[in-house]
Amino acid sequence: MPDSSEQFPHISLRLVKEGIASAPPGGGGRVSATTLANRGDAGGHGNKLKSSIDLIAINWQEEKKRREEEGKPELPDAVSFILQVDPDLFDADALKSFGIEVVADLEQGYIIGASADTELSELRKKIEQFINSQRGGGKVPEIWQILEGTQRPEYILSDNLKAEWDRILEQQEYIADIGVACINVQEQYSRCPKRKENESNEKYQQRVNRWLGKHNLSPEEWDDLYSERTNQLQKFINQYNGEILRNIAGEEIGISRLPDSFSCRIRILGKGLKDLVLNFPYIFDVSEPDEFSLPSVIPNGSESDRELFILEPPDPNAPKVCVIDSGIQELHPKLRAAIDSHHSKSWVPGELDMTADYVRGGGHGTRVAGAVLYPRGILPTGRQQAICWIQNARILDGSNQLPKKLFPPEVLEEIVRFYHHHTRTRIFNHSVAGISPCRTQSMTPWAAAIDKLAWEKDVLFIVAAGNIEANASFVTRPSISAHMQAGRIYPNYLLAPSARVANPAQSFQALTVGSVAHIAYQNPPLKSIAEAGFPSSFSCSGLGIWSTIKPEVVEYGGDYVIDSPTSPSFTKPESVCPELVRSTLYGGKAVSSDAVGTSFAAPKVTHIAATLAATFPQESTLLYRALIVQSARLPTWTNESVVKLYQGIRTMGYGIPDLDRALGNSLNRITLKTQGSEIIRARQAKVYQVQIPEVLLREGEGFDILIEITLSYVAEPRRTRRHRRKYLSTWLDWTCSKKGEDPQKFLDRVLQEYNEAPEDADEGEGLFRWTLGKRQFRPNGDDQRKPKGIDGIVKEVSRSTGTVQKDWAIVQSYDLREGFCVAVVGHEGWNNDPEATVPYSLVVSFEAINSEIAIYDAFVQIQQPLQVQQEVRLSVS
Repeated sequence: MPDSSEQFPHISLRLVKEGIASAPPGGGGRVSATTLANRGDAGGHGNKLKSSIDLIAINWQEEKKRREEEGKPELPDAVSFILQVDPDLFDADALKSFGIEVVADLEQGYIIGASADTELSELRKKIEQFINSQRGGGKVPEIWQILEGTQRPEYILSDNLKAEWDRILEQQEYIADIGVACINVQEQYSRCPKRKENESNEKYQQRVNRWLGKHNLSPEEWDDLYSERTNQLQKFINQYNGEILRNIAGEEIGISRLPDSFSCRIRILGKGLKDLVLNFPYIFDVSEPDEFSLPSVIPNGSESDRELFILEPPDPNAPKVCVIDSGIQELHPKLRAAIDSHHSKSWVPGELDMTADYVRGGGHGTRVAGAVLYPRGILPTGRQQAICWIQNARILDGSNQLPKKLFPPEVLEEIVRFYHHHTRTRIFNHSVAGISPCRTQSMTPWAAAIDKLAWEKDVLFIVAAGNIEANASFVTRPSISAHMQAGRIYPNYLLAPSARVANPAQSFQALTVGSVAHIAYQNPPLKSIAEAGFPSSFSCSGLGIWSTIKPEVVEYGGDYVIDSPTSPSFTKPESVCPELVRSTLYGGKAVSSDAVGTSFAAPKVTHIAATLAATFPQESTLLYRALIVQSARLPTWTNESVVKLYQGIRTMGYGIPDLDRALGNSLNRITLKTQGSEIIRARQAKVYQVQIPEVLLREGEGFDILIEITLSYVAEPRRTRRHRRKYLSTWLDWTCSKKGEDPQKFLDRVLQEYNEAPEDADEGEGLFRWTLGKRQFRPNGDDQRKPKGIDGIVKEVSRSTGTVQKDWAIVQSYDLREGFCVAVVGHEGWNNDPEATVPYSLVVSFEAINSEIAIYDAFVQIQQPLQVQQEVRLSVS
């Protein structure tokens, strides 16, 4: 293990101030021209909405009668419809006061609603109040139109199902993943009284508690609602000779639950699928199961068996890493010393007692497990102690496929529940991804389950970004060969939508890993597609869902070699492939270099996470994720231009992580981190201060300092909201102090700007030129404006979109001033509970670009007085 953590350990980042932003005075966002027009035409707009309601209510009654006559399944007693509202003003949760349940909050102001009040009497009442200028109808002009629920396929089907919708055969059997809205107890907070102006925290909380005493929905009541909806769904599906697929044991239906919904995999006839999508009122998401491709393995005569090397068992208390994959050859000589065989388990239907890796050609899970232990290959001789215990959770069959009977979110929940309960496992490697680009508007059940588990269990999922096949093309994912034959050259095709990361790599709270080439190959006419340090030709790229940076990091996963740039044949010489442990179940070498893919890049990052867990066993996995991202660097070619930097971020995220930097520092670098469990509420700001040594502040003696800041947090997800801010219960971002701004002045400014500035507001520091900044420029066809006021060098990407947020800048040392402050700020997501908190880790690093300039000791010495004083005079605004 590197000794940087012992010689130059990270030091503590100190909290010096905190405060709560006052409640906004009201007024909301910008009023659109449509809303203004509706306000000025109360009679016309109100009557138009009433006519829409009349039509919806009549059609619902007629449909109900027709279903009875035709013997179709009985529907829940609720009418479904679609609203278009003012996206800048109207809060979807406000519909509860209209007697309407939000089934899905969609894009561009569209909302799928359902109401057990089939006459929509409460909505009618508010429309009348609006028409008659009475109190209670003030939100009606923000409801622009109401559409029938039969238009739902456009909004709830995946792109693939939408394209196939008219070709669905009534008597053909289909398997689909569906999401059903279902209110959780936490939703009660969204109906809480709002804070009054100048009302103290104490008085407001007392008022909220009194309200909850009268209106609270108990967990038992929510369980009743969940049971009612699953029963309604089962009865509906059963009438079409279908079923909700059961869990592995076959004792219960396989369902994954979130605070606002549940998801499941169903088998149903085509006519039933159409009826379900068109008429079941609480459905908000329908998609086809993911497809998978075989690993790319072409034997190349690799002879690296490493017979003289011996792996020694890890320490008894070493971290556990669960490999969720195709199984592992547990008695492999390069693995068996590190295998926790007592907890090996298979979830493959019909093969529950078979945990070996049955994938031909050297296996898949075996290679992944080996890359966790040997991220840079295996030593030719000698001994090495394993850094962690490897646990084997088999979910892929012998064809390297995820069986259709396995519903990914449900099986992941079972796996985490099993390993976390029995061995407190917190690190999970999941080198399994579909073949299609992830969706960009709604989170899938698979990805949302990872986010849910990260929130509930303090676990870290490290997932593969997904691969572009060399020759096999799919409808939504053309092959590399297809790109080249169409004139789309490397690396340009990696920026196409078809190259986007695969499900579940878009997960907000997983660490997603792409691949980078480690060597350039040239033996005319053969040549590797990627040069060393460039993204692998097969590695899926970003941006991810809601413009998040995905993958966050890359590791060496190999590359392809071709003989022609226009009509290529693909090979994988040994030198372009990572050295991996290989299953010998069907013969072959024990160690070889004959496979490439992001599947084998991800476990190399898992190795860093395991090493961090061994070094900081009491810390949260949020810190491990923060330190991995903080340690990452993009290759030097990305510094050649802003365009190349943008391409680098799209394809490689924050770059290649470095174990030494993650664990510790050097004479010219220091890292400060939060310690233990840090939590924050919405509207709260916490200010951390770093004292800058005097040697850095002398005018005329300045030198370049690289500042890196990474925030890592986790929040509770819900799937019925298709917006990054409403997907999470609370969302966070960070900002820096200006030149000469002391902690109190900085805190006051942050709290004041909380209500005044729009989300993703420009920092306007002028001191630091951040690489990404908080704002993202989103041009459109009618907008010819230049990205003026956007605060990062790369205008098209924002650091604030995801749950791991890194930015970096190079500054002159004397511009840092004596006290450098960073504020973490909490913002309200879907959870309106004023006391709800989320955990986070914050990491700040300073590095002298000139490696001969020592700064570590100076920083440590000047922080010591601050640590002794432990300034805890915390101001609350």
